[in-house]
Amino acid sequence: MIRNLLLAMTLTPAFAAAEVTFDSSFECGNGTGFSEVETGLYEFEIEPDTNSTDRQWFYFGVNGASGQTLTFRLLNTNETNVTGHWGTAVPVFSTDDGNTWARVTEGTSTTPTTYTFTHTIQSNSERLAFHVPYPFSRVETKIPQWAAHPHAELSVLGESVEGRDITLFRITDPLQDADGKLGIWIIARQHAAEVTSSWSLEGLMDFLLSDADEALALRANALINVVPFLNPDGATAGNYRDNALGVNLNRVWDGSATMQSSPEVVLAKQVIDEWATGENDYSWFFDFHSTSGNGPHFAFHAAASTSSTDYNAVSQEFLQLVESFAPHFSASRGESTSSDSRLAYHSQRITYGIQAFTPEGTYNSQGHGPTPGAPQTSESHREVGVAFVKALVAYHELEAPGVEGFQVD
Repeated sequence: MIRNLLLAMTLTPAFAAAEVTFDSSFECGNGTGFSEVETGLYEFEIEPDTNSTDRQWFYFGVNGASGQTLTFRLLNTNETNVTGHWGTAVPVFSTDDGNTWARVTEGTSTTPTTYTFTHTIQSNSERLAFHVPYPFSRVETKIPQWAAHPHAELSVLGESVEGRDITLFRITDPLQDADGKLGIWIIARQHAAEVTSSWSLEGLMDFLLSDADEALALRANALINVVPFLNPDGATAGNYRDNALGVNLNRVWDGSATMQSSPEVVLAKQVIDEWATGENDYSWFFDFHSTSGNGPHFAFHAAASTSSTDYNAVSQEFLQLVESFAPHFSASRGESTSSDSRLAYHSQRITYGIQAFTPEGTYNSQGHGPTPGAPQTSESHREVGVAFVKALVAYHELEAPGVEGFQVD
């Protein structure tokens, strides 16, 4: 979280003597109560989400410890949202203020209430995180790049609780007849620290606005609506799930969202409803998230028991196409018997009968495909976003204007 000077107040005299200090008073930062319990062993805690008890994410800086091998013990993991995650969690570190990241390699361990990892600090200003961060400031730099494309129209739906813009892109080739174009809606980052969703969304957007044949084909035959970052306040604060008022945005799509408590969902749902009830096609909805623990990327989707045979067949065919383009994505996972309309994808499926999915990105090993033991990276998440574009083109057998013999690669 943006912690101001709280961490500085928690530092013990041992820190001053060793000139090792800790800080999380930056965007997406979270970590507090650092205490040296024996030489080179520091205990700390995750702060809960703003106005909430949710917690899972940490991201903090270590200063003045270059060359030292330190061990960090995270306390009270039994109070975190996904207690089972810690057995497979592997943090990341950055020596250049968060520009590039690598995996910690010196071992982790758990008890029922703690998670411990060891890392040799490589610079005098180093950062450690639960996974590769994706701050709101990064999407703020991407938005003008995407908006510069002639096929992308940018608008602002309104503001978050703390006054940050909730943006919408409408992407299509204006030279192609609008009649009969597919209607697609994509949202990401409802949950503050589910950073894989933003990496996948960035990969999707960069590819969709490229000159690749698949991108040309989708823009020519579809109108793609993208809300790239729905929870900027929570992400900036270093929350795990919730917005600035402690609301889990993916639990208020049933009409319980209000402009006072969760304007982010009200704004997104309103523009989608206006689209769906107008003279527009509405066929696909994707809500990108992250999931804890080991295993491949996958997508939650309606189970055969809660949807028609035809609906389920389309879902399965589409997800198999995604896997064919991103082999570390698994089409066989994610079938859900839930019909909880508080969740965005169920809300859209139940209300409009469309194909709706919650793609879930995992943090640790790929867990599937040709290199299951390989670590997940920002690039492996981006590849999944690209695969969703390719799968839409392949499923609908779309053609790229002016490209003869086009096939999806």
